[in-house]
Amino acid sequence: MDEIKLIEEYAGLFMTIEEIAVLIDAEPAELRRDIRGGKSERSRAYNKGKMNSIIEVRRQTVAFAKKGSPAAEELVQQYIIKQAKNE
Repeated sequence: MDEIKLIEEYAGLFMTIEEIAVLIDAEPAELRRDIRGGKSERSRAYNKGKMNSIIEVRRQTVAFAKKGSPAAEELVQQYIIKQAKNE
């Protein structure tokens, strides 16, 4: 598997940049710079992997909230407030 796909996969598992660097045999400081820069393929892969997993978690949270889970309802309320503030 190529490096970009691995970065996306590992970021989606919420691994740290240092952990990802070890697994892809990259220099941690260089990987961090690329990710923080926001314009590289590495950065896009990292953010895409992370966001795809966040989407999955939020879908599950919303589903639990709709079924009456108080903890999930509280989290969804926070998501709603955060979204409204960002509009």
